[in-house]
Amino acid sequence: MVRKLVKKIVTKFAVAKKAARMEGMAYRSPRIYLPTKLTDDSSFPFKEGDVIAVRIDGRKLIVQRAPRAILAQERITAKLEEAIIPRSNPRQSKA
Repeated sequence: MVRKLVKKIVTKFAVAKKAARMEGMAYRSPRIYLPTKLTDDSSFPFKEGDVIAVRIDGRKLIVQRAPRAILAQERITAKLEEAIIPRSNPRQSKA
């Protein structure tokens, strides 16, 4: 089966709203839906789990794979957070 290359697709911007912990407040979660027809295309540039960078350029939204400098900074931040707030290990016995 030969896959058609999808060059452009029309999609939707939506904002999911959920009740927040504070009474009277709402949690907003903006989302841009990418249809499976697009993401399953062999030319789609991202894989599940990829870290992406998003920026605004005029009236355009630019989405690209995160530069290595950002990925390195993310790893350093995660290591620092782990050193400051270690994750609890459920396998450790409580004394």
